[in-house]
Amino acid sequence: MKTVRAVGRRGLALARRWLALWLPLTMLALLPLLTDFLSNRYQVAVQDLYLPTATILLTTLVVWAIFYRLWRRDALAGYSAALLTTAFFSFNYDGRLTALYPFLQALVPTSALGFLEGPVFSLVFMAAIVLGAYWTGRGVSRAVAGRRWPAREIMAAATIAITATFVFQALPTMHDLVVAWPQFFYKPPQLTSLPASAKSAPKPDIYYIVMDRYANQDVLQSQFSFDNSSFINFLKDNQYYVNPSDHNNYPYTTMSIASTMDADYLGDAISKFGKSTEQTVIPYHESIRNSPVAQALAGIGYQYDFIGNWYETSNLTEVPNATTYQPEGVLTILGRSWTLNNFGKAKLNASIFWRFLPNSPKLDNNFRWLNYSGQSGPDMTHYQLQTLTNLANQQPGGRFIFAHILVPHDPYFFNADGSINTNINDDNTGEPVKQKYLGQVQYINGQMKTLLTKINQNSHGQAVIVLQSDEGPYPFQLNDENFNNAGVDEELADGDMRSWSAADLQMKYGNLAAYHVPAADLAANPTGADPVNIFRLVLNDYFGGQFPYLPECYYAYPDGRNRPLNYANITKTLTGQDNPACQDDGSGPKP
Repeated sequence: MKTVRAVGRRGLALARRWLALWLPLTMLALLPLLTDFLSNRYQVAVQDLYLPTATILLTTLVVWAIFYRLWRRDALAGYSAALLTTAFFSFNYDGRLTALYPFLQALVPTSALGFLEGPVFSLVFMAAIVLGAYWTGRGVSRAVAGRRWPAREIMAAATIAITATFVFQALPTMHDLVVAWPQFFYKPPQLTSLPASAKSAPKPDIYYIVMDRYANQDVLQSQFSFDNSSFINFLKDNQYYVNPSDHNNYPYTTMSIASTMDADYLGDAISKFGKSTEQTVIPYHESIRNSPVAQALAGIGYQYDFIGNWYETSNLTEVPNATTYQPEGVLTILGRSWTLNNFGKAKLNASIFWRFLPNSPKLDNNFRWLNYSGQSGPDMTHYQLQTLTNLANQQPGGRFIFAHILVPHDPYFFNADGSINTNINDDNTGEPVKQKYLGQVQYINGQMKTLLTKINQNSHGQAVIVLQSDEGPYPFQLNDENFNNAGVDEELADGDMRSWSAADLQMKYGNLAAYHVPAADLAANPTGADPVNIFRLVLNDYFGGQFPYLPECYYAYPDGRNRPLNYANITKTLTGQDNPACQDDGSGPKP
């Protein structure tokens, strides 16, 4: 018994010594993560915190191991050195390292520049930081001893300050996570079952291609003075039904695609979370991940191909029943891959591990045990278009193919002829911003003509193609000569969209909508040819579904994007006609 007690006492003493150094390091390192979460909480899920938290814990363990012996010999020296090292590694380490490059590049030959970007230089740089912190800690300890200040009390005060700051950030973080927790694991209601005959019905390929921020024909003509009839006539000549003045039911990408992929308004999520004090867009992401349309098609034997990108809406990991083609932000550890959104990528990029990851632009890399791969900018768009082309060349039939292409969405990488623009930002540098936007419209028009022709030929004209944009461009960036992105972000976060001008609302909601549905004569009867109903139409006409068509309702944010589950009805403002069938809260038709 005495032996057990002695072992227990030793264990407790070891735990105290370990925690006395490790806990302050961990709390200090977690502060940037908590701050960034609170700044972006409307679009960050609890799942997005797992990887950054793991890297922080590992970083602090490494720092603890480096300075533990010094801390045992000279508590204040080891404590100070460990805190300094942790602060440097945690508060934008990669940005600080990158800031050195211009200075170092002026001192080394061009042939050595690659060394500055490599892991060996990063290791040398980190070693220099550790040594600098070591000698600084020793210096602090000696200065305190020389002045006969109480070292133990100084460390206690520092720990209390770190703990208080951590608690100040952690409490609202925990509150937000607890309140929003059900939103992170939301599942949309599935569509009612299709009849048994649907499994044996012919199964044409179904393409759902989103061209982000592609304005409709009326907006391009009236606000850009651009005649898009060449592309529109191409679509009509190939038996597409095109609505020149179509509108999206919701204002932005996430909820727009979610509504189309649900074949419904977002009433279920709104009814569950619309009164929550903490609201996120995660239910919309989960609606896309667990799309009722995709699940209904998988239930009757469809293969599902999901072509994503870097944006949170479609950089999803492990989409049920889907083969994912993800060109950006894929982290592989021990053969398992995760797709990181912007929050996760930023945290990984700022960690000390970023520069030691095998980093390949190729998605079919040889580092399956540990790798980070991705393609951004023009390469991502080229990858998506090539993937669509490859799928179009395969044996047609029985496939549901979703692709979210960030063109003509900014940055404006492409000129009309496909060459790369050197002035990609949302400004008038190089050429007017509206011309940059139109250059991308013309570029994607040409790409779509080639792709759609190939799909039509290989499917013998039987493929169902939903060619649609999720939203129009931001009027602040294209109609305001003196806009700035900070003002845009503030307006989007808190502003009331009902105060927008009629032209701005038309630009934001006016979307491209073109439908190739061989089994339906949409020109004679356009019922169902709109974003919220188009897949109801497909399921009804091809597989015997009995889904009623929903009224056309349009919704805006009265409180900005910080309240992403609160809506106001703008149907009359947008279309000039009221629709008494629409509820005011964004949930669609009245019961």
